Amino acid sequence: MKMKFLALFACLLMVWGTNQAQKAVKLWETPAVFEIPESVLFNDTVIYVSNVNGSPLDKNGLGYISRLSAYGEVLTKQWVKGLHAPKGMGMYQQWLYVSDIDRVAKIDCSTGQIVQFIPIEGSRFLNDIAVSDQGLVAVSDLMDKTIYLIENDSARVLVRHDLLERVNGLYWEGDQLYAGTAGTVYVIAMNNPEPTLVPFIQETGGIDGLERLTDSTFIVSDWAGKVQAISPFAPPVVLLNFKDEKYNAADIEMDRKTKTLFIPTFFGNSVAAYTIE
Repeated sequence: MKMKFLALFACLLMVWGTNQAQKAVKLWETPAVFEIPESVLFNDTVIYVSNVNGSPLDKNGLGYISRLSAYGEVLTKQWVKGLHAPKGMGMYQQWLYVSDIDRVAKIDCSTGQIVQFIPIEGSRFLNDIAVSDQGLVAVSDLMDKTIYLIENDSARVLVRHDLLERVNGLYWEGDQLYAGTAGTVYVIAMNNPEPTLVPFIQETGGIDGLERLTDSTFIVSDWAGKVQAISPFAPPVVLLNFKDEKYNAADIEMDRKTKTLFIPTFFGNSVAAYTIE
């Protein structure tokens, strides 16, 4: 029994020490050429950026998607136009899915054309998107404590619960969907007949972006400008905090291969990249 306790203690100490050693080092930042960049998505060599370009709930048709290189070079500023207030993004094969207030745009990445808008009946403020390996699309509704599921271009409620207070960041891994809320990361086992919310990491503070760093650690951002590494086994580690500079950190993206973190700065109108050491 004593040996098991010592082994568990050593494991927890190792995780804690690893978290404490993590730090973010800036690689580059684009000029402030965007219009309220809310979300970024990295796919091999291209970074997609959603631009709200107005109020987050304004159906003005001015929202657009930009394309950057992996090194921050603006490839196409207005690659896809005609959106309202685009936010979270997810990709499956050649399809890019973008939340757009009360609908999801499906974009063909090979042509840059909007194939269709998928309506989400009853939604109020769609935010983040996560896509499974099978092409199922999960969409969070920040104002309605709800996560929707899109399958075969048709939407339905996956789970609606009071625990999903200000649900935002989503991350899909295998048959588990992680959801960041106002203070907790919940995990939903998608292979269960009835989805249930199980607390995974608590006392996180508000979550905007949610990305996996290691098997035991997530990186989360909050809109006020703080980026943290969080784990079930250790206290949060603040990697970046732009609060005093009034610098935002919206829906982040993590390239786990290179441990590069991409941050859309919202009202800062730029995108920045950091390496996590």
